[in-house]
Amino acid sequence: MVDMLKGEAFGFLGFDLRRVRKSSKEGYFIRMTPKKKARKAVKAKIRETIRRGGSTPATMLISQINAILTGWVNYFRIGHSSRAFSEVRDYVEMKVRTLLTRRKRRRKSSVGGRRWSNEYLYGVLGLYWDWTVRPLPGAQAFVKVSASRSDA
Repeated sequence: MVDMLKGEAFGFLGFDLRRVRKSSKEGYFIRMTPKKKARKAVKAKIRETIRRGGSTPATMLISQINAILTGWVNYFRIGHSSRAFSEVRDYVEMKVRTLLTRRKRRRKSSVGGRRWSNEYLYGVLGLYWDWTVRPLPGAQAFVKVSASRSDA
């Protein structure tokens, strides 16, 4: 039993649900964020895909990574997932840059942010980039119905 009025949260289907005060200080809303376990799981999947890659061409590895990211992002994009998306995106960029630097076999003083720019990762290699959060389809109709019921 969870008492959300006391600030407690609970997890459901990979989401962490918590009651949060609105920024206008008038009322509350339910914030749905991906659980830490879900973020760790997708990172582990990406890490394993890159580790198993061996001498697979980078473009094929990127397409496998894109398939993983597409499914994960589409599942979690209905909540308040911007921070989680940033965390996973930064992780994927770092792992891909590390892979490219290792394959180039040069001394590495950094992870390769200057050598492997975002334009190269996203433009040339085609790394997944649709990290936008979208409202749940049909949620607006639910808000209108519940608002009209509270007025009655």
